Amino acid sequence: MSNNIDTNRSDEGITSFYPDIIPAEEGHPTSAEFLVEETGDARGKGLRANVAFRNDQFVAKLSGVVVSETTLDTIQLTPTLHFADQWFCRFLLHSCNPNLQIDVEHLHVRALRNISAGEYLTIDYANTDDAVAFQFACHCGAPNCRRWITGRTEEIDKEGRSYLAQQTP
Repeated sequence: MSNNIDTNRSDEGITSFYPDIIPAEEGHPTSAEFLVEETGDARGKGLRANVAFRNDQFVAKLSGVVVSETTLDTIQLTPTLHFADQWFCRFLLHSCNPNLQIDVEHLHVRALRNISAGEYLTIDYANTDDAVAFQFACHCGAPNCRRWITGRTEEIDKEGRSYLAQQTP
């Protein structure tokens, strides 16, 4: 890896997702590969691929800070430590059939299948956290959709039980 690269600014208008305070590293996500945009639905902003990725291809190297609390911007590293990335990971949408996987040991993102340019990038929040910042109804549309999203180890809360009871199988 080169230590003297600058992915924050370029002559071609390509910018890093990370602010200048985070040292630029090879593999950091840039505007050449990704676009944050409004989804037009309850999910809010999401991250789209500007380029195609092949199954098992390296997608991005992550950067951020380690914190002790779970938030919308965090990925769990250990039971007590979370990785906060409000610039890139924050915009990875949930899917029960995700197209990405986060390697928390190396802070890399890999494609779980072929991803087309223009496709939203997704992870399964139940694969990244024991408990999510808040549980929510899922409308991902995957055949295996769980309909209510929790972390790996947490029970469905009262709101979730009520929501699921109102749903038809």
